[in-house]
Amino acid sequence: MIYVTLLDQFHPGIYSSQVIDVCDYLNIKYNAKIRVVAFLSIRELMRSDAKKQLKKLSPTAIVLPAFPGLKNFQQTAFFLFFVCLFTGERVAICRNVFCTKMALRVKKLGLLKKVVFDGRSAMTAEIGEYDVFPVDYLRKNVKIFESYVVNNVDFRMAVSQKLVSYWQQNFEYNQNNHVVIPCTLDRKYFSKERYTFDDGIKKAKEELGIKEGDTVYVYSGSTAPWQSFDLLEKIFTPFLSANQNAKLLFLSKENSDNLGLKTRFPKQVFIKWVEHKDVLAYLQCCDYGILVREQSETNKVASPTKFAEYLYAGLKVLVSKNLGDFSSFVKEHDCGYVIDENNIDNYLFEKVDAEAKKRCFDLANMFFKKEANVNDTSYKKLMDAVLEE
Repeated sequence: MIYVTLLDQFHPGIYSSQVIDVCDYLNIKYNAKIRVVAFLSIRELMRSDAKKQLKKLSPTAIVLPAFPGLKNFQQTAFFLFFVCLFTGERVAICRNVFCTKMALRVKKLGLLKKVVFDGRSAMTAEIGEYDVFPVDYLRKNVKIFESYVVNNVDFRMAVSQKLVSYWQQNFEYNQNNHVVIPCTLDRKYFSKERYTFDDGIKKAKEELGIKEGDTVYVYSGSTAPWQSFDLLEKIFTPFLSANQNAKLLFLSKENSDNLGLKTRFPKQVFIKWVEHKDVLAYLQCCDYGILVREQSETNKVASPTKFAEYLYAGLKVLVSKNLGDFSSFVKEHDCGYVIDENNIDNYLFEKVDAEAKKRCFDLANMFFKKEANVNDTSYKKLMDAVLEE
């Protein structure tokens, strides 16, 4: 079995938790013998050490250049054909619409028996709303590709029930050959059995200048277009002005967006970029994790990994309405607030006590670990579907 990715840019943290860790888990639990096959743009291979990093994460991975030009992605199926020919692998799990379309071409040629679509997003919506792949050919044809993939693969994985609903409404998907598995925690860095504070948290608080009476909000991640940074700024500018004990931590790289808030609130806004393995200590300094996004189709089906990480760190989550399956999760489990960005002053955000932090941590273990019953049942259904004759 192979897990196929087609990447224009390699992100080690995302790849570690959402690709390698999934494959490792299935290999250990189900003896799936999955091998990663990563196609990277020639530009990415030349300008970075992506191949070296990927091989470090997964020594058995096959890393190859994609056919030049994203509009020519289907030509990369030629390389995938020979990977299957020489490895003898006949089942492919594919991470997005493009590489799944490639795998279906190889299946037509008789070298693959089964193709699984690992649906991470609503790609037609992403391109239409945020132009994530600014190529005319893809803009014009992505809906055709996505519909074809959703309706012709042998099995599907979705990161949210809302994504399945999106398939049903937009592509007339009417089967039940799918499972819903949210973005889960990376077992390498989020594996503690019980919620405890450690010296790393104390050190992080001292470094940032966080005082005992401060209520700390954290935004972890990039400022990609769908992250709706303008909305976050709209909410927190008046909020920080009115609450001197409110502190805002950006666990992200400095850019014009977060530096603007830092300039206006130098004693309340902190910016810190850390490796994925060090994120937890900084998250545990905080009280609330921020997951604020605009009401786009892309966000309505999303499953951001940071939601699980926030809960695991003991944080309550401030989430927008209609954000994947998470807005209803927050309400059902009382682990944060579904906020109205136009009435942020109506909320009283108190410091989160130890008992509430422990309960959030327990929720993360119950719902967002790969070995959690709800997820392992779905992984078993996946394995049963791809391994049956």
